[in-house]
Amino acid sequence: MISTNTIQHLKRLFRVHRKFVILSHVNPEPDTIGAALSLYHYLRSTGKQVSVYNADGVPGFMKFMPHAEVVTVRVPSDHFDVAVCVDAGSTDMLGKHFDRFKRQVTVNIDHHRTNTLYGDLNIVDPDAAAACELVFTLFRRAHITVDPTIAALLLAGIIYDTGSFRYRNTTRRTMKTAAELMYRGADMAAISEKLYENQSPGRLKLLNLVLGTLEISPDGKIASVELTKNMYKETGTTKEDSEGMIDYPKSIAGVAVAVLFREVSERTYKISLRSKSDLNISDVAETFGGGGHKNAAGCTMEGTLPDIKRRVLEKLRGRLHR
Repeated sequence: MISTNTIQHLKRLFRVHRKFVILSHVNPEPDTIGAALSLYHYLRSTGKQVSVYNADGVPGFMKFMPHAEVVTVRVPSDHFDVAVCVDAGSTDMLGKHFDRFKRQVTVNIDHHRTNTLYGDLNIVDPDAAAACELVFTLFRRAHITVDPTIAALLLAGIIYDTGSFRYRNTTRRTMKTAAELMYRGADMAAISEKLYENQSPGRLKLLNLVLGTLEISPDGKIASVELTKNMYKETGTTKEDSEGMIDYPKSIAGVAVAVLFREVSERTYKISLRSKSDLNISDVAETFGGGGHKNAAGCTMEGTLPDIKRRVLEKLRGRLHR
């Protein structure tokens, strides 16, 4: 539960200060972008100067989101009164240039249990299914009007972070929030269509190559796939086209944990972990310097792919047999 003092502190920052920058995490998805742009929309409506930064920019499949065009990959040289960081458990998730942002106050709004509490004001609620759910709670408790534009942005993030309300992070609070956002003008069917039924032929070709690497452990509980830079080159795709591909090995009957090993550069791999039921895999990611949620976590590792796979799968086997 976010305290009343915290809400009052946030309202005071929004009221008193003039120049804001809003930052979201690298490898963005609709939850981090939706939360950032909803704050942008509100602050601009009150006459504030607002910049929105993401180190990787907005992927093509999210360009339909209102205000997506304002997100910049260029680090502003301005001095800001307040930096608002959304959906980032640590400053590392905000990109390598975070320290270049000149600011008086840092606000940290997040729902990761592994959040490092790096802000001057930390608003962290691990029970929120999505950063957008948390932002809606903040708006409601701060008596900020949620208009149709904000509602659409927040609902897009919630839909995506809950897997269209299929994941275990979905709660009664999540469903009530979604209903409230629809009441305020968000069109769930239209948003879902733009998120999930707008794929390029290249993405499907990439999926075909990724699924060709599928490996399942002898006991059938761990399924893994690989994604290399050559696959992107062969299909004319980019990393944004790989979003959500880990859900395919996770969907296999009997699989408890799915792993995606994605090549970032030579000897550097991004490992994404997803689990079913109550199996907590965030601690596995933390072992390798990462973090995340109970059922969705990740980390970045250096080395050869065979060695990285051996280490990660060994740790997961140990986790499963605790």
